[in-house]
Amino acid sequence: MLTCAPVAQSVWAGSVSAAAVAADSLAVRMEAVLAVGVETGIPGVAMRVERDGELLFTGAAGVSNLERQTPLTANDRFRIYSITKTFTATVMLQLVDEGVVALDDPVTKWLDDPAVALIPNVDRVTLRQLLTHTSGIYDYLDDTDSPFWNDAFLGPDADWAQVWTIPQLLAYAAAANHAPYFAPGEGLAYSNTGYLLLGLIVETATGRSFHDELRERVLEPLGLRDTALAEGAELPAGTVDGYQLLDGERVDVSAINLSWAWTAGGIVSTTADLARFARAVFAGELVSPALQEAMFTFSQETQFRLQFGMGVIRSQTPNGPLVGMDGGSAGGSSTMQRLEESDLTVIVLINQAPDDGATQIRDAVIKEALGEA
Repeated sequence: MLTCAPVAQSVWAGSVSAAAVAADSLAVRMEAVLAVGVETGIPGVAMRVERDGELLFTGAAGVSNLERQTPLTANDRFRIYSITKTFTATVMLQLVDEGVVALDDPVTKWLDDPAVALIPNVDRVTLRQLLTHTSGIYDYLDDTDSPFWNDAFLGPDADWAQVWTIPQLLAYAAAANHAPYFAPGEGLAYSNTGYLLLGLIVETATGRSFHDELRERVLEPLGLRDTALAEGAELPAGTVDGYQLLDGERVDVSAINLSWAWTAGGIVSTTADLARFARAVFAGELVSPALQEAMFTFSQETQFRLQFGMGVIRSQTPNGPLVGMDGGSAGGSSTMQRLEESDLTVIVLINQAPDDGATQIRDAVIKEALGEA
């Protein structure tokens, strides 16, 4: 049964400076940011801040479960959603480095699945275009018109416990169900469908599961022991409960598994693991210099006021470019971003969506951290 509770009115504006006006240490100011996040009605928030690879702050506030009032810890696992794309892109670029695949390979060189063949223009879409959201393939999670949301979560027949298959998800992008956004390479449109296809290509090209490739290529080398790809009906142990704001009410959506997100958004992780991953990604530890440059070559065109690289995004701020990835959907919101000019990396994970809270906390943290400099 769903559990609902009224959502507190936002008190964000002006509260951080008021709460921290007497603080004379960065740690106290960061604790104030966390406190204000919980005051806005976020159940729980975990945060980690690093500069030049050195830890400035780590902490958590609130609860991992509202009913039991279980205190949240900085080591708890959260749904990170689209930050998963940075992991997926990294695995794919490693295969490019090894000569197993090429960025300009067409999708159909690797995939002959009937569900894939039904996607318009798929024979002309390249791996590069999947990575950079320039394929034109319809996003099965498009929140403007995709029936997936009603089918999976909001409609009268939705079964939150359903375990989705990849062919079921790809069917939303089939020609019979939706036209492509544009011809391959002729525009920019965020597509989760493209990242499902990348996961399938990894499996076909290696003959192994994406789960195993991710573990051996990224998780084990970096020591990311609390990061895992959630598959099937269960979430990894230690994952916090998740809540969603629906029509002004907070709904417990913890029963929703991540089978519907897979290599587009199905990873759970912690702030510490994501900080280590971010250091490796930004420093070029995981791919060659040439592919590092390709990964961080951003589109001139923008969508949602964002520029897109390969599994990463860039936005312009008053303090300079912010680079990394954000995520958010049922029961969780996340941000993993680096302010390039200050070499300041901020990880924020919350167990509620929509994701305004995570980005607001990130921006408040940057303000406080730069004030310390």
